[in-house]
Amino acid sequence: MEPCDDCTMLEHELWRASDHYVGLIVQHDQMMRDGKPEASTLDITIKRARRRRNAAARLLLAHRGTHEDLSLPKTITAGQL
Repeated sequence: MEPCDDCTMLEHELWRASDHYVGLIVQHDQMMRDGKPEASTLDITIKRARRRRNAAARLLLAHRGTHEDLSLPKTITAGQL
């Protein structure tokens, strides 16, 4: 499958969303180790980042599915004859 511009854009968005999510988790873990009580304020932000990452992954998978659908050989059913 040859990637198209949309594939590239969606892959980039997934990479950015994943990077942001991991960065927040690392930041949260560091704050917890340092005993900072404001670490819990990142919980909602982490959940939103996870949802964004998951949505980006779903969009990419759905888009790749359209490529696969287009590359499958078409079969003729009896009703189309």
